[in-house]
Amino acid sequence: MKVGSLVASERIFVRWLSLFILILLSFGLSIRQANAHIIDHIEINQVGEEAEIHIVFDVKIQYLREASLNNGEIHLFFNILEDDPDKDRLVPEGMNPPPSELTKHFSVVYPGLDSSLTLKFDEAVIYRITTGQDGRSISVFTPVIVPSGEAATLPPAPVQLTQEDIEVQAKNFIDSARYAIQHDQLETAIETLNRLLLLPPNKQAQDAQELIGQAREMNGEIEKARAEYEIYLKLYPDAANVNQVKDRLAHLPAESPKKAQVPRVYVQKFVEEKMTVYGGLSQYYYKGVSHTDAFSIQSDFTTFTSSSTGVDQSQLLSNFDITGQKRTEKTETRMVLREYYNANYLPNQKNDNRLNNAYIEQSARDRSYLYRLGRQSGLGGGVLGSFDGLFAGYSLNPTWRINGVYGTPVQYVYGGGTPPPRKNFVGTSIDLTRLPDQWSGSGYFVQQHVEGFVDRQAVGLEAHYFELKQNYMGMFEYDTLFKKVNMGMLQRNWTTESNTNFNMLIDHRRSPPLQMTNALVGRPSQSIADALQSGAMMSSLRADAIALNQISNMFSIGMSHPYSPRLRLGGDFRITNTGGTGATNMQPASQGSGNSYTYSFNALGNNILFENDLGVVNASYTSAQNYKGHSLAFTQVETIRKNWRVDMLLQLYRLNSITGVQSTQVRPSMKLNYRANNSFTLEGEGGLELYHTSSATQNDKTTRKYFYIGYRWDFH
Repeated sequence: MKVGSLVASERIFVRWLSLFILILLSFGLSIRQANAHIIDHIEINQVGEEAEIHIVFDVKIQYLREASLNNGEIHLFFNILEDDPDKDRLVPEGMNPPPSELTKHFSVVYPGLDSSLTLKFDEAVIYRITTGQDGRSISVFTPVIVPSGEAATLPPAPVQLTQEDIEVQAKNFIDSARYAIQHDQLETAIETLNRLLLLPPNKQAQDAQELIGQAREMNGEIEKARAEYEIYLKLYPDAANVNQVKDRLAHLPAESPKKAQVPRVYVQKFVEEKMTVYGGLSQYYYKGVSHTDAFSIQSDFTTFTSSSTGVDQSQLLSNFDITGQKRTEKTETRMVLREYYNANYLPNQKNDNRLNNAYIEQSARDRSYLYRLGRQSGLGGGVLGSFDGLFAGYSLNPTWRINGVYGTPVQYVYGGGTPPPRKNFVGTSIDLTRLPDQWSGSGYFVQQHVEGFVDRQAVGLEAHYFELKQNYMGMFEYDTLFKKVNMGMLQRNWTTESNTNFNMLIDHRRSPPLQMTNALVGRPSQSIADALQSGAMMSSLRADAIALNQISNMFSIGMSHPYSPRLRLGGDFRITNTGGTGATNMQPASQGSGNSYTYSFNALGNNILFENDLGVVNASYTSAQNYKGHSLAFTQVETIRKNWRVDMLLQLYRLNSITGVQSTQVRPSMKLNYRANNSFTLEGEGGLELYHTSSATQNDKTTRKYFYIGYRWDFH
């Protein structure tokens, strides 16, 4: 009876949530822009013997590096390659992952004071990280687990693996085992190597046989280590390192030392199909007070001084998100609602209420089809930002997939001004989901209309090559309306056998992407029809849209190397430039920025200053056309006991312009986080921002004090 009541309650909730989403959309909320968040959703899937935590972003990213703590924190560092809608976000964005028995409990927060995305597990885990083939995701793989004291359910009938699948799985196993050995988690390494050795013949088997002997020897299992070494000599008598194995065998002690340890064994667990509801509510109050002392010398050599103090920020930020997820034998359905409210307490300032997401999504468990209806983020296919509409995809076969999208871009008018003309777009794409050698890609066409006119029309291509140790991603978009290249990008990541990671990025794009409505900047009317009635020609509007469009270019290359098990060093070199705009009848021309050269160094350390800490140092030098800049930042993350965490940041920046103006910024801050349990977290941050600007005629000093305090409640 209780189970029936629970199921009935869940059905009622899903129906009301669906009705609520439709009501919100029917009220014309298309003029509201999605609030700044970059995480679209998190999926947890089972891939062989591993659980994949798949983090999908709203924007294109470039994965750089990772760092971990022994308490279960994993810090992921990456660059955002598109315009971040909230570059100056006040508080971290939290995302509650779907409940799952495949992994240990974890939470996701972005960004920390060290600018990383943090996965926080309840305890240390063995993991590996790969970048998504779509350029918008990162996957964290951990061994599938079974809750303590429960027996594993029997797995389904085995799937016939290709030799390529076997080699990929074997490489994953041996990399995970080596990582486990480096972190003194020997039982997990032995279990992982045993799984590898049970696979059909593969290229990793020989190294795995030697490695499992070493792992057992390090774990004090002398007799088992002896047996593993003897098996190696029997199977590979002509191996290049056979003498090394013989030497290890000869130096084994006579018997194993006494050891009272229970090995931890991860067993495959299959999630029961059921309805789940999860989400979170967070509220943060933010306040800032600034004091400025200004001194200047006037043109008549008289001096002017002033002093002012005032509250520059006082607001309560509230975020609510809820997801209902229903799995059946053949389908998976998700309903998502995310809402943001900013209560601004400063005089003459308006409150801000925005609907981030409100959609229903259903897909086949075998991924043969998917549709998503409602307010959502455009995930490729030439769609720009968030929109209200429908996305649908269908797999013709295991290799090819077709997609279609129709919607209205989400636009927001600041200050309650006149809403811009309503736009709508339609697009189609075809995906190549997989080819030998891990190739995949997509081709798309998208057309956008406004007031009956074509606003944007583009074709694009994406290509991806993915392996365990290296991956490439390329993108190209051509606007057939303006006959111009909108964007081109090539990104590569690769890792050497010594675990040194390299990354490269070449990026060329127009910002914003070419659209006819760009030509309305500076015109008294924000309507193409009105501009034409006032005498403008369509050809002149198209020329103005091109003239007002800026082109940005970037080239970067970087690397990071594990100097020791506790210290990782890296560096980056970047060249960027942003072009100017041309003159129109309404707007004067503007000059471009010229080339800017940035050289940076970073160091990530574990257990350097304190037990189980994470320290990040970033230093950079920038040489640009109009200024020289130096920056230094130090971030320290310290865990106190189990549930308390302290983040400390010290940031220094100095800029010297060619006009003789010198600016200095100093920013110390500290954040305290307390996790009461898996559902409730308290957080607060306080700091100073010191600004000093000086020249021959100016000397200004500003001190800003700020703090925020709040909570996040996760439910499921």
